[in-house]
Amino acid sequence: MKAQKAIACILSGVLAAASLRGIVRLTADADEADLAAVSISTVTAGEDGTFTTTVNLDTLPKTGLCALDFAVAYDSAALKISGIRLLYDTGAQAAETAINPDFEDTVFTYEDTGSEIRLRWATALKNADYWLRETRPLVEISGTMHTDTSKNCTALRIVPATRETAKGSGVVNKTIVLGYVDSEGKTYNCESKLTDGLVWRPDENGVTMYGDLNLDGKIEVSDAVLLHRLLNEESLTLGAAAYANADCEHDGLLTIADVTLILRTLAQDEDAAK
Repeated sequence: MKAQKAIACILSGVLAAASLRGIVRLTADADEADLAAVSISTVTAGEDGTFTTTVNLDTLPKTGLCALDFAVAYDSAALKISGIRLLYDTGAQAAETAINPDFEDTVFTYEDTGSEIRLRWATALKNADYWLRETRPLVEISGTMHTDTSKNCTALRIVPATRETAKGSGVVNKTIVLGYVDSEGKTYNCESKLTDGLVWRPDENGVTMYGDLNLDGKIEVSDAVLLHRLLNEESLTLGAAAYANADCEHDGLLTIADVTLILRTLAQDEDAAK
């Protein structure tokens, strides 16, 4: 009970600061120290439908984070979640348990409701060495993509955890917490940059060549044009193999950097042919 109260105190403090912090951000220039970026990797399921993806900490405030609270929403008609595992051990859990055995298994908790995975990480330790301070994968999510689904891909979205802000309040939470406490004990919720993930169904073509979006076995300007259109037109989609080929940076995301790499490859090939 004491552990639950300690964690609730941190999260409620960050939540209380969130609305004020949002107003301040409207009149201030973006400050990297107050930015937290979280992403979910895009992956292709195996032939049997199994997949493993990660929730990643891509950018953190200089202080690090002592509390986070959000959910990963998914379509249960397309995915079945089988495993959730913390990948980043800061030592906070061992330190808190040493202080009070009641704190065991309280730093990281999760709940799979069947439509969202609620993730919560929070520590009452004031020593920031125990906070989340490294940009790295945080949580691993594994499961199976149903073979009978009509979709060739399905999204994993970062959303506020669907729960009451306080038990019995009747008020639904609408805040994603990525927070920290400053040297004066004030709590802050960071400006957030969120990147959703995808799980793709494998197809019979497989990955043929990075940059080859139309799967014709060669890289051409038309592949770069297609990828550029894809980034700007929501109605365009790619199959699993084409998506994998388009990810030239091998980071699970499709960005203008992938278009640049295709064009650079074409330019290098042209120079080599001269």
